[in-house]
Amino acid sequence: MDWTFSAAAFLDSQEGWVAGGSPFDQTGYIGHTRDGGKTWEQVETPIETTLTDIYFLDKKNGWAVGQQGMIVGTTNGGKRWDVQTSKVGNWLKGVHFVSPKIGYAVGMSETVVQTNNSGKQWNVLHGGEIASAVGDEETIVFNTVQFIDESTGWVAGVRISPETGGQDGLVQKTTDGGQTWMDQPTNIPDILEDIFFIDANNGWVVGENGIILHTTNGGDSWDIQTSGTEEKLLSVSFADSAVGWIVGGDYGVGIILHTTNGGETWENQSLTEDEAPIISKQQLSDVFTLDGSHVWITGPGGFMISYSK
Repeated sequence: MDWTFSAAAFLDSQEGWVAGGSPFDQTGYIGHTRDGGKTWEQVETPIETTLTDIYFLDKKNGWAVGQQGMIVGTTNGGKRWDVQTSKVGNWLKGVHFVSPKIGYAVGMSETVVQTNNSGKQWNVLHGGEIASAVGDEETIVFNTVQFIDESTGWVAGVRISPETGGQDGLVQKTTDGGQTWMDQPTNIPDILEDIFFIDANNGWVVGENGIILHTTNGGDSWDIQTSGTEEKLLSVSFADSAVGWIVGGDYGVGIILHTTNGGETWENQSLTEDEAPIISKQQLSDVFTLDGSHVWITGPGGFMISYSK
């Protein structure tokens, strides 16, 4: 089957996981590799809907989320995956854990769910109700979530205001474990797709129209970095405060950006048609950086490209 790989998580240079699904029947997919992504074995757990994101805290504990409020988790290194009750029916787009017990998932309709017991029970902290297709109420979508400890974390996405006909790129921060969230003004209209903090102060967020924002003060202020592209940027990952990658694109084009100076300058490393005639025309969905020497990029068609030195 022609699987789409939406997201990846690697434990070391050889062992990793991908999550995604079938573009034809929306069946979910989790794959496991022990050879750095050259070959993949599908897990046996039947998943009835497409998965969007996957996160491994360590070799034993991992989770994946997706459409229709789907959450699956493992506590034994993927030998067994169990469907967990999220208590929502919304599309969950991002998942992040700060310990084997405490984790968060976010998604459509301003949804934030949290667990204190590895996912045995999830609690709805915010949102969780599927938005009506008709009306003039403000709509918020969270596309990504990251925490640096049990108290401090960020979400990013978009706020759509039908009343004004406008939208705002949205970043919110919590310092109380997701109980309350504070806007961090971005001053841009672009939908934000992914966020990555290397520590409590330094972070990046990427999105539509080639937008890259950078903060050095925990998100209190964000500055635009020049990407050199107007394509949609979907995923950002850093190995340290200097070295990072961003991927994205759209139908017919894939984008890879690389920096060695914290984003002061970004180099376009996109593959040409001569180098990779098929992959060069594919939107790239996720980049996972294990360290500065091991990087994996995923996309549709069940493909993965890797960088190592």
